[in-house]
Amino acid sequence: MSLKNEKFEFIKNAKLKNFCTFKIGGNADFLFIAKNTQDLINVYYFCLKHNMKCKIIGLGSNLLFSDKGFRGVVIVNKTSKTLFRGNTLYSDSGCSIGSLIQKCILRSLSGFETFAGIPSTVGGAITNNMGAFGREISDIVEWVECYHKSDLTKKLRLTKNECNFSYRDSIFKSNDYIITRIKFNLTYLDRSKIQATFRECLERKKTTQPTTLPSAGSVFKRSQIIPAKIIDEIGLKGLNQGDAQVSTKHAGFIVNTGNATSEDVLILIQRIKEIVFNKTGHILTEEIEFVNE
Repeated sequence: MSLKNEKFEFIKNAKLKNFCTFKIGGNADFLFIAKNTQDLINVYYFCLKHNMKCKIIGLGSNLLFSDKGFRGVVIVNKTSKTLFRGNTLYSDSGCSIGSLIQKCILRSLSGFETFAGIPSTVGGAITNNMGAFGREISDIVEWVECYHKSDLTKKLRLTKNECNFSYRDSIFKSNDYIITRIKFNLTYLDRSKIQATFRECLERKKTTQPTTLPSAGSVFKRSQIIPAKIIDEIGLKGLNQGDAQVSTKHAGFIVNTGNATSEDVLILIQRIKEIVFNKTGHILTEEIEFVNE
């Protein structure tokens, strides 16, 4: 892919709380919405060339932005091309998981339905090896096309094994790569069975998780322990710092009950970690990503 010197339409002083599911964050100096892969790569190159700090995001569902905002360019990945060939799906990294689920159901293709209700783009799902109800997205990946930030003229195609997928992790967590396209291998299945699984997973999510309040999903990673279970057993549901609160519905979530700040959330996270360590000896590790100024 050639790199062009183009004039990009940046949004100045963009409110980051409007670009993440936590609804928290100050203003970014500049924000750019990339609607195709060419623009995604070119604007990143533009930032590097002009020594501008930049951050690529999808739906911002796993992020906590600083109250001070972001001194640089936030690039929102809205690439959305998809191609179905039999039971194979080629998807841009900016496609939402929700839209892919519906497209797959229409084609009687199984693979995505257990991810019902998860707010994520494909790129974010790949980066974090998203999982739900016993399935991880890496289960259906064949390869991932991407660019390494050291050479944006060279398109790479990494096999599933080369992506180093593990629990909520992948090679892409290093932030050294820009994911652009993914090939998925799906399975034909009776449409009614796919729809039934989709509805069941969506209902379980609605009944067990705080879907009506802003959050960034699970705050802590699972290890040899289940953080939500321990936090619940200790009695920390409802613990708050300002408008940041440990969900009363699911102890693994911190929710924004009004006008929570990133400082509120960070202080609450630290309080939870200290209480859990003092009472159990377990060290909790954050799953959400804090994006500082």
